Amino acid sequence: MASGECERGIVLGGSGNGEQITANKVRGIRCALCWSVETARLARAHNDANVISIGQRTVPVELALEIVQAWLGAEFEGGRHVARLNGIAAVESSSAHNLPGAFPVSEKMMLIRSEFLNQRGTVFGGFMLAWADEMAGNVASLTFPKASFVTRRVEAFDFTAPVHNGDIVSIYSRVARVGTTSCTVAVWCHNARTHAIVFSTTAIMVHIAPDGGKAPIPR
Repeated sequence: MASGECERGIVLGGSGNGEQITANKVRGIRCALCWSVETARLARAHNDANVISIGQRTVPVELALEIVQAWLGAEFEGGRHVARLNGIAAVESSSAHNLPGAFPVSEKMMLIRSEFLNQRGTVFGGFMLAWADEMAGNVASLTFPKASFVTRRVEAFDFTAPVHNGDIVSIYSRVARVGTTSCTVAVWCHNARTHAIVFSTTAIMVHIAPDGGKAPIPR
């Protein structure tokens, strides 16, 4: 999982608790302990869990199979849940900042000027989209300097607070997950005046080889 060789994983144990705790010590892993079909579905839909833990002593085999099917069949809902994932990534980055191999957080501070505003006096959403795309590309290239990234897509963009003229905002980005040819970048924006999260999103960045096709990310 952490090396990008696979996208999801399952850990098993007596109760599943110890296995979940251990899995969550690995950067980029979001492991949920599941004991019912509903907990499995919500683990993916609300927390984008990429690993689940199941206890052999607490979950019958038939139910365990239903749990796995529910988790594999669920999709991350995005929206209001994106901010939670970005918060998890920020905590993870802060605690792992001095560890070898930790992905860095990139920051850009901006003073909001009148040319960024719409007719309602708040920042036009198009500027925020452009800033998020720029920061995603910047941190991906800084993390993997030998790669040549393009934006494949930007996931659900969650606007949570308006920004006005004269506000100072900080836009943060960090590589959250790494696959073979692409990486997922978490981007979020904080307003220094109101202390509110302005927006949060994730972007999928793909490495492009000189021939124009996708290629494994050079390390």
